[in-house]
Amino acid sequence: MAATDLGSVVKLATGDVLARQGERHSYFYLLRSGFVHSTIQRSNGAEFLLEIFGPGAIFGEGPAFADRPRPTTTRVAEPAILSRYLPADITRKFATMPELAASLIQLLGFKNQMIVEKLAGVASAAPRERVVDLLLRMARLQSSGDFSATQEPGNFQVDLTHEKIAAMTALSRVTVTRTLNQLSRDGVIETRPRQVIIHDASALRRLQYKNS
Repeated sequence: MAATDLGSVVKLATGDVLARQGERHSYFYLLRSGFVHSTIQRSNGAEFLLEIFGPGAIFGEGPAFADRPRPTTTRVAEPAILSRYLPADITRKFATMPELAASLIQLLGFKNQMIVEKLAGVASAAPRERVVDLLLRMARLQSSGDFSATQEPGNFQVDLTHEKIAAMTALSRVTVTRTLNQLSRDGVIETRPRQVIIHDASALRRLQYKNS
């Protein structure tokens, strides 16, 4: 964050694509404001949400330094300001800024561990854990900007269909609908056409790790 003389600043709008899965892309990024999410395309063509990045996150450094195809598609989820870096420009600074190299190595190790834990959680987590985790992450992303005119104060609005939630959690649509109906009966959410309204985020978090 302190090395503001490195890289260049870019401003991107919601929906802009930074890199697509399978493509080679020379840059990696530091997110200064806004939100970005990364997805993996599954064999059936559906996208699975891997991560949501917020301010202060660094992403894309692995394939950029290794000159490998991107393993994910990265899109801007909310208007963003980013610092963009070329690996060659950064490595030239290692001799005079060894702390920069150390920070990047620590970051890579930490992120690799987080990805493994996340994928392991997806493979083993109960359906309710997966659905609640997605709802809470999407609510945090979508509520970070201005509330829509139709959004009620104190509620969080997640604009996703049951089919999209199913694709993003690697569950069936039937399982997602059953899970959402149970959460609705618990009084923490309300389902609407193409939307889920979270009435009580704290209660939803507490439900996340209870047995289904």
